[in-house]
Amino acid sequence: MRNGFEQDSKNLFTWGIYDMKNTLYVSDLDGTLFNSSKKISERTVQILNRCIAKGMKFAVATARMPYGCDYRLKEINMDTPGILTNGVFLYDFQREKIIAAEAVSQKSALEAVDAFRRHGLSCFVYTYEENGISIYYEDEVLQAQTQYYSDRALESCEEVKLVEDVREVLAEKKPVYLAYTGFKEVLEPVCEELDNIEEISYSFYLNVYNGWYCLEVFSEKASKKNALLKLQDLLKCQEIVVFGDNLNDISMMEIADRSYVPANALAEVKKLAARILADCDHDGVAEFLAEEWEV
Repeated sequence: MRNGFEQDSKNLFTWGIYDMKNTLYVSDLDGTLFNSSKKISERTVQILNRCIAKGMKFAVATARMPYGCDYRLKEINMDTPGILTNGVFLYDFQREKIIAAEAVSQKSALEAVDAFRRHGLSCFVYTYEENGISIYYEDEVLQAQTQYYSDRALESCEEVKLVEDVREVLAEKKPVYLAYTGFKEVLEPVCEELDNIEEISYSFYLNVYNGWYCLEVFSEKASKKNALLKLQDLLKCQEIVVFGDNLNDISMMEIADRSYVPANALAEVKKLAARILADCDHDGVAEFLAEEWEV
């Protein structure tokens, strides 16, 4: 862990050991960069664009799919790829194109589906091919989970389809993601089973907007942490600065040189922070960047 060195890092900038233009700033979206209305404020847009114009490398890291965030970020002059879907995708916002994707093995995906089924649950299965993302599900009840079954998903995905058996889909297409949202106590036993499945990771976190818990399964190579390391190598950045508020941000914060959280962050996440910023409704991340970049 490389957190807790805010003052030392500022001194390193002063001494010329770090070049701020060689620092990668990575922010979560929901509850961090986005306010409680799931929007990015005009103030935050202005600050980010001024910082980017001065040479700041700024990326986002989110559980959202590309179609769940690109339109919300269109006013930001994003020239750095983003980490999307908890690290499943690296996404070029300028070209609106997925540039890298991590698939789940067929065997592991089937075992994960069975883990849900043993607890009376069905889940969304996402696949990715050259023609885009598709979503499959076998229970109409899932259509109420608008975090996954959204208007944007219906518009943007290659296919969103109710099927009799998602296992048949997994025999033909490349799975990248499995998802379900529900009550914590219902999903915890599923997590215990997922712990025993090889080659996968999962994210289990609170949806800050509806109070339910999200359980999202993906390749062990596709965590926010692994995607961040990949992005750091791609951009040849010396320092990583992370902003986050939720459990699925912890893996990034553990490898960051500096981590900051908004005042609304979960208590477990605050423990990893070098500093607590203003909450997401008061532009905490942007105000910090305005201070650091003097814009």
